Amino acid sequence: MSDALAIETTSRASAIDPASHAGSLFGAAAAATATAISTETHRAYSRALRQVSQQLAGRPIDDHSLSEALAELAADGAGRSKLGQIVAAVRFSARLGGLPDPVGPSCDAVLRAHRRSTPAARQVAAVDWADADAAAAAAASEGTAIGLRNAALISVMSDALLRVSEAAALRTDDIERRNGNSATLTVRFSKTDQDGEGASLYLGAPTVRRVDAWIDAANSAGADMTCGPLYRRIRRGQRVTADPLSPRSVREIVRRTARVIGVEGASGHSLRVGSAVSLVRAGASLVETQQAGRWASPTMPAHYARCEIAARGAVARLRHGSAG
Repeated sequence: MSDALAIETTSRASAIDPASHAGSLFGAAAAATATAISTETHRAYSRALRQVSQQLAGRPIDDHSLSEALAELAADGAGRSKLGQIVAAVRFSARLGGLPDPVGPSCDAVLRAHRRSTPAARQVAAVDWADADAAAAAAASEGTAIGLRNAALISVMSDALLRVSEAAALRTDDIERRNGNSATLTVRFSKTDQDGEGASLYLGAPTVRRVDAWIDAANSAGADMTCGPLYRRIRRGQRVTADPLSPRSVREIVRRTARVIGVEGASGHSLRVGSAVSLVRAGASLVETQQAGRWASPTMPAHYARCEIAARGAVARLRHGSAG
């Protein structure tokens, strides 16, 4: 067994392999540490640690050997995000084992050189508010339970700037109707809220109507929508099951519905990106956009909406008299 770090996954419990450099974490302590990161992040870290462990091939994990492994992976075509994910996973695993951070000056030098020599990843296609409305309308026009479900999914993800994992985890009782036909959506856990404090998000009346149409269709198909998952798998014959959609299914629905209206290159993140763009375009500040999307800082919404920000910037306003 390599001395490299390796996460052994059992449900959501994280354990450092007992034969590894990091020592071991078992039982309740291991399960408790797993709640510090989302399920999606946990899986990504597991894959990253397996990859770097294979690359290290028995070498002890320290700044020198890890920098060599990163350089080798970069030479094999690994991108910026992959190397960054490996570094984050190694650091997280070291913290779990109570070990010093193995990422030092040598790793930093490799990462800097790699950033200089590779272009930044292309941003995923944005599905803005207008695109989301068009995609939802196209899905609903199919007149099937699948189409109505997909329309409700697209609309809710757009209004609430949901991550894929958040949308997949929604339950019917997470929506509370308000006066005026709007609603409040409760997101109980998220990537940036692992303590489960929850977030209350706004759903507009058109989105609530999409949700109600889906729930009515599911009930008519024999499903019990009084409780349980909001978005469910549908089998042949339009039979609505009690099983929730998986994050993978949510991603595919977003990609497929976006393609129908001519948006190519969409991903599960596209509705979140597009809503950030639409908010800034409509005049929201970066802080307001950050709060709406529950980002830890304004950095990501600023990146997503950089073209809209430039169009409203000092040069556009003061030299060319443009407000966007």
